Amino acid sequence: MKIQKFIKKCDDFVLCGAYGEGDTDGAVFTDGYPENYAIYHIIVQGTVKMARPFESDYITLDAKTNNFVDVKDYLYSQRIYSSYKPYYMFGFNALDPRMKWDGRLIKNSFRGSGQDYLICFDGSPIINGVNVRRLDYARLKEKDYDVQLNGAVVGVFTRL
Repeated sequence: MKIQKFIKKCDDFVLCGAYGEGDTDGAVFTDGYPENYAIYHIIVQGTVKMARPFESDYITLDAKTNNFVDVKDYLYSQRIYSSYKPYYMFGFNALDPRMKWDGRLIKNSFRGSGQDYLICFDGSPIINGVNVRRLDYARLKEKDYDVQLNGAVVGVFTRL
Protein backbone atom coordinates (compact mmCIF):
# COMPACT_ATOMS: atom_id res chain seq x y z
CA MET A 1 0.00 0.00 0.00
CA LYS A 2 1.22 3.47 -0.87
CA ILE A 3 -0.36 6.69 0.44
CA GLN A 4 0.92 10.07 -0.77
CA LYS A 5 -0.09 13.55 0.38
CA PHE A 6 0.73 16.89 -1.22
CA ILE A 7 0.08 20.61 -0.80
CA LYS A 8 0.02 23.53 -3.25
CA LYS A 9 -0.12 27.14 -2.01
CA CYS A 10 -2.04 29.35 -4.42
CA ASP A 11 -2.93 33.05 -4.41
CA ASP A 12 -5.67 33.18 -1.75
CA PHE A 13 -6.04 29.51 -0.80
CA VAL A 14 -4.20 26.21 -0.44
CA LEU A 15 -4.93 22.95 -2.22
CA CYS A 16 -4.02 19.71 -0.54
CA GLY A 17 -4.43 16.21 -1.78
CA ALA A 18 -3.96 12.57 -0.99
CA TYR A 19 -4.03 9.40 -2.98
CA GLY A 20 -3.73 5.77 -2.15
CA GLU A 21 -2.53 3.17 -4.63
CA GLY A 22 -2.41 -0.59 -4.58
CA ASP A 23 -3.97 -2.54 -1.74
CA THR A 24 -5.50 0.24 0.38
CA ASP A 25 -7.82 -2.12 2.24
CA GLY A 26 -8.20 -0.56 5.66
CA ALA A 27 -5.75 2.29 4.97
CA VAL A 28 -6.05 5.03 7.61
CA PHE A 29 -4.53 8.48 7.84
CA THR A 30 -5.18 11.48 10.04
CA ASP A 31 -5.15 15.18 9.43
CA GLY A 32 -6.70 18.23 10.97
CA TYR A 33 -6.46 21.58 12.62
CA PRO A 34 -4.14 23.45 12.95
CA GLU A 35 -2.26 21.98 9.95
CA ASN A 36 -5.34 21.50 7.77
CA TYR A 37 -7.90 24.21 7.03
CA ALA A 38 -9.84 22.14 4.45
CA ILE A 39 -13.39 23.40 4.06
CA TYR A 40 -14.24 21.36 0.94
CA HIS A 41 -13.19 17.88 -0.13
CA ILE A 42 -13.27 16.83 -3.75
CA ILE A 43 -12.74 13.16 -4.60
CA VAL A 44 -12.12 12.05 -8.19
CA GLN A 45 -11.37 8.35 -7.66
CA GLY A 46 -12.49 5.76 -5.13
CA THR A 47 -14.19 6.10 -1.76
CA VAL A 48 -12.93 7.55 1.53
CA LYS A 49 -14.72 7.77 4.87
CA MET A 50 -13.97 10.76 7.11
CA ALA A 51 -14.84 11.15 10.80
CA ARG A 52 -13.72 12.77 14.00
CA PRO A 53 -11.85 10.44 16.34
CA PHE A 54 -14.12 8.44 18.67
CA GLU A 55 -17.34 9.54 16.93
CA SER A 56 -19.63 7.11 15.15
CA ASP A 57 -20.90 9.61 12.55
CA TYR A 58 -18.87 9.84 9.36
CA ILE A 59 -18.98 11.30 5.86
CA THR A 60 -18.50 9.06 2.84
CA LEU A 61 -16.63 10.78 0.03
CA ASP A 62 -17.28 8.89 -3.19
CA ALA A 63 -16.10 9.80 -6.70
CA LYS A 64 -19.38 8.63 -8.23
CA THR A 65 -22.07 9.80 -5.80
CA ASN A 66 -20.66 12.33 -3.30
CA ASN A 67 -17.58 13.88 -4.90
CA PHE A 68 -17.86 17.47 -3.62
CA VAL A 69 -18.40 17.81 0.12
CA ASP A 70 -18.59 20.86 2.38
CA VAL A 71 -16.56 19.96 5.49
CA LYS A 72 -16.62 23.36 7.22
CA ASP A 73 -18.12 21.68 10.31
CA TYR A 74 -14.85 19.73 10.65
CA LEU A 75 -12.58 22.79 10.32
CA TYR A 76 -11.30 22.89 13.91
CA SER A 77 -11.27 19.11 14.39
CA GLN A 78 -8.81 16.30 14.04
CA ARG A 79 -9.98 14.02 11.21
CA ILE A 80 -9.54 10.34 10.48
CA TYR A 81 -9.73 9.14 6.88
CA SER A 82 -10.20 5.51 5.90
CA SER A 83 -10.21 3.88 2.47
CA TYR A 84 -10.88 0.38 1.23
CA LYS A 85 -9.80 0.86 -2.40
CA PRO A 86 -7.48 3.15 -4.38
CA TYR A 87 -8.52 6.81 -4.14
CA TYR A 88 -7.53 10.32 -5.23
CA MET A 89 -8.91 13.30 -3.31
CA PHE A 90 -8.29 17.01 -2.77
CA GLY A 91 -8.96 19.58 -0.08
CA PHE A 92 -9.71 23.26 -0.65
CA ASN A 93 -8.25 25.23 2.27
CA ALA A 94 -8.59 28.87 3.27
CA LEU A 95 -5.26 30.54 4.04
CA ASP A 96 -6.76 31.61 7.35
CA PRO A 97 -9.54 29.55 8.99
CA ARG A 98 -11.60 32.73 9.53
CA MET A 99 -11.81 33.38 5.76
CA LYS A 100 -15.26 32.68 4.29
CA TRP A 101 -15.59 30.79 1.00
CA ASP A 102 -18.39 29.28 -1.02
CA GLY A 103 -17.73 26.49 -3.52
CA ARG A 104 -19.44 24.37 -6.12
CA LEU A 105 -18.71 22.06 -9.03
CA ILE A 106 -19.63 23.46 -12.40
CA LYS A 107 -21.68 21.41 -14.83
CA ASN A 108 -21.93 23.85 -17.75
CA SER A 109 -21.17 27.39 -18.88
CA PHE A 110 -21.53 30.14 -16.25
CA ARG A 111 -20.86 33.79 -15.45
CA GLY A 112 -17.84 34.51 -13.27
CA SER A 113 -17.16 37.30 -10.81
CA GLY A 114 -13.97 39.01 -9.72
CA GLN A 115 -14.10 37.04 -6.45
CA ASP A 116 -14.12 33.58 -8.10
CA TYR A 117 -11.35 31.06 -8.64
CA LEU A 118 -11.73 28.18 -11.05
CA ILE A 119 -9.83 24.95 -10.29
CA CYS A 120 -9.57 21.80 -12.39
CA PHE A 121 -9.44 18.69 -10.21
CA ASP A 122 -9.56 16.01 -12.90
CA GLY A 123 -9.83 15.58 -16.64
CA SER A 124 -9.21 17.91 -19.56
CA PRO A 125 -11.96 20.49 -19.90
CA ILE A 126 -11.92 23.30 -22.44
CA ILE A 127 -12.86 26.66 -20.94
CA ASN A 128 -13.19 29.65 -23.26
CA GLY A 129 -11.15 27.74 -25.82
CA VAL A 130 -8.29 26.96 -23.39
CA ASN A 131 -7.32 23.36 -22.58
CA VAL A 132 -7.13 23.04 -18.82
CA ARG A 133 -5.31 20.31 -16.85
CA ARG A 134 -5.44 18.91 -13.31
CA LEU A 135 -4.62 21.54 -10.65
CA ASP A 136 -4.68 24.43 -13.13
CA TYR A 137 -6.45 27.38 -11.54
CA ALA A 138 -7.31 30.95 -12.42
CA ARG A 139 -8.91 33.97 -10.84
CA LEU A 140 -11.99 34.75 -12.89
CA LYS A 141 -13.22 38.04 -14.25
CA GLU A 142 -16.79 39.24 -14.38
CA LYS A 143 -17.67 37.67 -17.71
CA ASP A 144 -19.22 34.59 -19.30
CA TYR A 145 -17.25 31.33 -19.37
CA ASP A 146 -17.97 28.74 -22.05
CA VAL A 147 -17.33 25.29 -20.58
CA GLN A 148 -16.85 21.95 -22.32
CA LEU A 149 -16.30 19.59 -19.39
CA ASN A 150 -15.50 16.43 -21.36
CA GLY A 151 -16.10 14.46 -18.14
CA ALA A 152 -13.77 16.67 -16.07
CA VAL A 153 -14.26 17.73 -12.44
CA VAL A 154 -14.01 21.53 -12.15
CA GLY A 155 -14.84 23.70 -9.15
CA VAL A 156 -15.51 27.39 -8.67
CA PHE A 157 -14.74 28.94 -5.28
CA THR A 158 -15.86 32.41 -4.26
CA ARG A 159 -14.30 34.41 -1.47
CA LEU A 160 -17.12 36.05 0.47
